[in-house]
Amino acid sequence: MKVKVLSIQPAKERNSHEVLLTIGTERHSFLLKTEVNKVGEHVLQTTHGDRAFSEVFRFNQRVAMKVTDLVVKINNEEAVELPADVGIFVTPEAAVSKLKPFDSDGLLETSTHRGDRTLDTQSTEEIRREVRNRAIALLEELPDAMLDEAVKFLESL
Repeated sequence: MKVKVLSIQPAKERNSHEVLLTIGTERHSFLLKTEVNKVGEHVLQTTHGDRAFSEVFRFNQRVAMKVTDLVVKINNEEAVELPADVGIFVTPEAAVSKLKPFDSDGLLETSTHRGDRTLDTQSTEEIRREVRNRAIALLEELPDAMLDEAVKFLESL
C-alpha cells in the first residue's frame, strides 16, 4: 500500500506538527514533535512521532523516516511539495516473514535488563530522554573538529 503525506500543520504544542497521511485508502493523523538541543556551537534537532505513529510504522522505519524528514523541512521553513509519496507500507506479517531467526536468547535477555528494571517497565519517553541525554553527553566530549560530522550523522537518523 502506498503511503502519501497529505498535509503537515503546526499543532498547538510548541515545535509540534499534525501530519495527515494515507496508507492505501485509509487516512491517519499523527503528532510529531521536534526537540532542539545545543551541543557546543551546533544545534541538534530531533523529530519523533507520537506513540500511535511509532506503532503504525514499527515495521516501516524507512517510510517513517521519510515522513519525519518532511516534518523537519517544514519545521526549518523549507519548501515542501504536498501531497508527497513517501513509500510502500509493509504489513507486520510481511515484515516479520522477512526477518532472520535470532538464536541468542542470552544476548536478548541481557540486553533488556537495566539494573533492577527491565525496558518493559520504562516508558518510551524515559528511554528517548535517556538516549538523547547520553548522545548529547558523548557529543560534548568530541573534539571540535569532529562535531560537524557527528551532528550531521545524528540528524540523519
